[in-house]
Amino acid sequence: MIPYSARPSFEALRDAHLAALTGSLIDGVERGPNGACYAWSRNITDPTLNFAFGIRTSKEFAWAGAAALGRGRDPAFLARDADEYVALRTLFEPAVTYQARWMAAQTAYAAASEDVSIAVQVGPVPPAGFESVFAQLSDVPAVKAHLRRYYLPAFRVARGRPDVVPLHLVLSDESGPAACASLMIRGDLAGLYNVSTRADRQRRGLGASITAAALQQARSRGAATVFLQCAAGSLEAFYERLGFATLHAPFLLCTTRP
Repeated sequence: MIPYSARPSFEALRDAHLAALTGSLIDGVERGPNGACYAWSRNITDPTLNFAFGIRTSKEFAWAGAAALGRGRDPAFLARDADEYVALRTLFEPAVTYQARWMAAQTAYAAASEDVSIAVQVGPVPPAGFESVFAQLSDVPAVKAHLRRYYLPAFRVARGRPDVVPLHLVLSDESGPAACASLMIRGDLAGLYNVSTRADRQRRGLGASITAAALQQARSRGAATVFLQCAAGSLEAFYERLGFATLHAPFLLCTTRP
């Protein structure tokens, strides 16, 4: 793994993440007392898209709970690190906690992608090939139904932002569209999202190829750093092999089990 010399702060990556997804999967960020905030999605119920942050006292905790319940969501809270996780545990006992990894790679070290066909489209709404891959990233019926009910409709009505350049990449092989990814570029930071391989084309290196292509696209468009979010474990190891380093290890604390 290539050493990571520049280290964006947690706040810088959090704000870039919210800017990247607002208008597509996230609909807005509500501001509360003492810097508390609540990010929310109108149509997608997942706690990864509906969560409070900057919660330090019982006053902010109560505000965040009301903000979530007012939008029909079960409260969830993002803790930036282990210390903030412990502090939040003094306010409530979570039903489930997810450990995340916020990772980043410097585009100066982007490796060449393999000789594959990759189409790049600029714009907030992904192309049809992207949708066909994303809809089939899992063979589990419940997962496929969730993606089709919530995520695909959100992609179709995604709105652009003047400060974010959205790109969608689709890798095709002999079977047609087989892998996809989204890149949201905001200045010298770019967020990597939706890295997916069609279920019947997995374990062929296509995820690595589309990720390498995304890093190259970010570099060519002036972004020095590409960041992503993933669960701790096997995905973290996968991205480490592609040159990403874990910069922050936040926690998502949920009041109910999704």
